[in-house]
Amino acid sequence: MRITLPKVPLWVHYVVRFTMLGIGFTFATYGLLTWREQGFSLAGVWLYDNDWRLHPLHFLIFGIGVIPPAIWEIFMLEVVLAARRQAKAQRESETAG
Repeated sequence: MRITLPKVPLWVHYVVRFTMLGIGFTFATYGLLTWREQGFSLAGVWLYDNDWRLHPLHFLIFGIGVIPPAIWEIFMLEVVLAARRQAKAQRESETAG
């Protein structure tokens, strides 16, 4: 299976993935800190029970949910970059030899 990326500069992919990672950590940190302020209470976790306001646990869960895919995408970018380097080195050795 060949992994291909759209024709966008590689640095754009890195910026987007690291931004996603930063957003994930931001949401997780905000959720954890505000939940601590509420004394780790689970009252109001359900939206209809909390006047349709988000509970800090929602932010924490969203942040934790965004972090692993962002890290995976960064690792996959590294794999694609290594494969490109290997293919380039192989082409150069074939043309030289």
